[in-house]
Amino acid sequence: MEDQPVEVAEPGRAWGIGHVAAGVVIGMVASVVVAGLIFTLGDYEVDDVLPLSMVAVMQAALWVGLLGVPLWLVVARGVRWSDLGWGARARDAWGGLWVGVVCQIFVVPVIYLPLLLLNDDLDVSAPARELTDKADGLGGVLLLVLTVVIGAPIVEEVFFRGLALRAFEALMRPRIALMVSAVVFGFAHLQPLQFPALVTIGLVCGWLAQRDGRLGRAVWAHLGFNAVAVTMLLVGVGG
Repeated sequence: MEDQPVEVAEPGRAWGIGHVAAGVVIGMVASVVVAGLIFTLGDYEVDDVLPLSMVAVMQAALWVGLLGVPLWLVVARGVRWSDLGWGARARDAWGGLWVGVVCQIFVVPVIYLPLLLLNDDLDVSAPARELTDKADGLGGVLLLVLTVVIGAPIVEEVFFRGLALRAFEALMRPRIALMVSAVVFGFAHLQPLQFPALVTIGLVCGWLAQRDGRLGRAVWAHLGFNAVAVTMLLVGVGG
């Protein structure tokens, strides 16, 4: 007997592109406001290196939009978390983790090889290294893992693959929606040098989400992708 196709709720009836834009804008505005408060109340200068705790607070401010809009849809519009793709199976952990690890270790270096051949001084890992360098002691490492390895994959997958990808799918062919969502995901990070890597993992996670009809493997792939990067930088590999 042939497998039945996964049923996915029609996202256009409950949310659309406007909600995607609102999530990104609200998150960025919240980050700017919180950053302003941190610099003002903490008496930091523009060139000062912020502690990891303050960086984590600004990251959480971004999640006000990325997680706040899906939460509002659930509370106020009757959207179910399953409509946003939230759901996992036991095998999703292994099925997603190895995809993210392979993508970070093998695929991303190949993508950047032409750029590195043209400019061998290109420091692709600089922003991530600046973040990991702030992780002093066990507490710093735990905060880094909680923010980058656990929090970011969950929040970003719910928003970019659960809400955004399905909003684009209501207007475009699935493959076009996949590409658009990955590009939006890349741009939303505001890191030009990391844009190719971000689009790559966006495409991979989006493809997994489309194939499965849920976010389980996509979250684990994103987690594995980030975990490898953080681990390599913490131990000094590729730094």
